[in-house]
Amino acid sequence: MATRIETLEKISWRDPSGFVAKKDGRIFRAVSAASIPDVQRLLDAHWYRQGVADGWFPESEWVAGRVPFVVDTSQLAWLEHRALAFPCYAHEITALQLYDAAKLTLAIARTALEHGWTIKDASAWNVLFEHGKPRFCDILSFERADNSGIWIAYAQFCRHFLIPLLLYRDAGMLPSSLFVLHRDGVQPDQARRILGGWRAYVQPTLEAVTLPALFGRMEQSRTSGGAQGPKAKSAELAKFLMGRTLKRLEKHIDALKPAASAKPSKWENYEADRDHYSAPDVVVKTNFVREAMQQPGINTVLDLGCNAGEFSKVAAHAGKTVLAADYDHGALSRLYQELRCATLAISPILLDIGRPTPAVGWMNREVESFMVRASGKFDCIMALGLVHHLLVSERASLRMILEFFLSLDARFLVLEWIDPQDRRFTEIAGVNEQLYSDVSIDSFEHIFCEKYVIEKKEHILAGNRILYLLKRKN
Repeated sequence: MATRIETLEKISWRDPSGFVAKKDGRIFRAVSAASIPDVQRLLDAHWYRQGVADGWFPESEWVAGRVPFVVDTSQLAWLEHRALAFPCYAHEITALQLYDAAKLTLAIARTALEHGWTIKDASAWNVLFEHGKPRFCDILSFERADNSGIWIAYAQFCRHFLIPLLLYRDAGMLPSSLFVLHRDGVQPDQARRILGGWRAYVQPTLEAVTLPALFGRMEQSRTSGGAQGPKAKSAELAKFLMGRTLKRLEKHIDALKPAASAKPSKWENYEADRDHYSAPDVVVKTNFVREAMQQPGINTVLDLGCNAGEFSKVAAHAGKTVLAADYDHGALSRLYQELRCATLAISPILLDIGRPTPAVGWMNREVESFMVRASGKFDCIMALGLVHHLLVSERASLRMILEFFLSLDARFLVLEWIDPQDRRFTEIAGVNEQLYSDVSIDSFEHIFCEKYVIEKKEHILAGNRILYLLKRKN
C-alpha cells in the first residue's frame, strides 16, 4: 500500500531521503527505509548528541508505531523534532545572523568530517534562529563521507552565505531581501553584474563570484549534476582535502563578518539620541512595561517596533519569551550583537510591519507568512511609539490599526499613544500634518475600546504621550 500523508502538511520535500511535515504545531520527519540505518547511527553518535546538548541541533526522537495523523506508515520511519519557539528564517534575519549561520554550518561540517560524515546541503534555510541562537535543522543532510575529497555542498554554501555577505558588504544589499527573491541563494553571474571593479579580483569575490561567473564551473553538487572531480587516493587524503576547503571557506567568511551595522541607521542609536524623553520619562515608561508584564497569563510577547530591544529586554528580564521585531537593520543588529553573548529569551526578527514577511516557497507553502505564523502565538503585543508611524508612514486609519492588532489575536496590548500635537508626530507628518486633524486621544479610545478594556493608563511627564495596558474583551 502506498504511504498516505494527505493528513499532514508537507513543508520540505526536496530530499529523496525523506520529507518534513507538520501537524498541530508538531514537526515530523519521514525517513526512507534506505536512510534509517544512517540516521540511527547519527543519533547514537557521541559528537551528534553533544551538538544537541550545545544547541546546534534540535532534539529528535523516533516516533514509536505509527504517526497518529498518518493512515499508513509502512514504507517510512518517523522522527519527531522539537518544535522551535517561533523560528526565524533566512528572509527574516540580519547580516550578522547570516554570518553566524555560516559559521555554524562550517563548524558542523568540520565536526562531521572528523567523525567520518559530511553534510550534503549547506542551505541558509536549514539554519533557523530561536531565541537569537542558530539551530541546524536538517538531520537528513548528513551522510557518510566518501573518498572524493570534494565538499558537494560547496557551491550551495557560496550561493547562500558567501555571495549574500559579499553583496551586503560591497553593495549594501540586505541578505533578507535577497532570500525573498532567491530561494536557492544568489548565482555567481547575478552577483558579477553588481560586484565589479578591482574588488572582483580580490578574495573572496574572486573565488565565489568572478571565476565561477567567467568559467561556469561553480556547480559541483549532486543535485545540480555538476562535475564530481577525481577521487582522492585514500580516505586520509580525502579528509585532508575537504578539511582544507572548509578552512578556506571559514577564512573567507571571517573576512566578511559584518559590523553591528555596516550602514548608517536612523534608529540604531535611538536610545542615546532621543531628546523627546527626559530621564524621568524613561523611568516611568520602563516601570509601566515591567508592571504590565506581571499580568497573569502573559508568557509570550511580540514587541513591534522594538528598535534595539530596550523594552524587549525589560520583558525578557521579567521571565517572558519575546519576539523583537523591527525593520531597521542597524537597530536590530545592535540587539542581536548583544544577544550573541546573553541568555535572554529574545528572538530578533527583521520585519517591516507595513509589509510583513510574505509566505515563500512552492505555492507559498514552505514558509508561512509572518501574519499567519504570529496569529494566536503571543499573549501580549507591545507597540511603544508605533501607532503614529503607522498613521503617517502607512496612511493606515485607527480602525485599520485596530484590525491589525486584532488579527494577531493577543489577549493584552501594551501601547504608547503619541498625540498629533507631539513634536515627533509633526516632524514625521511634515506637510501632511492637516491630514491628522481629526485624530485625537478621544477618537483613539473610542475606536480601541470597542474591542479592548483599559486596564491601566499613565501619562508620560512630557505631556503628549500616554501609556496603555489594554485587555481584549471576551
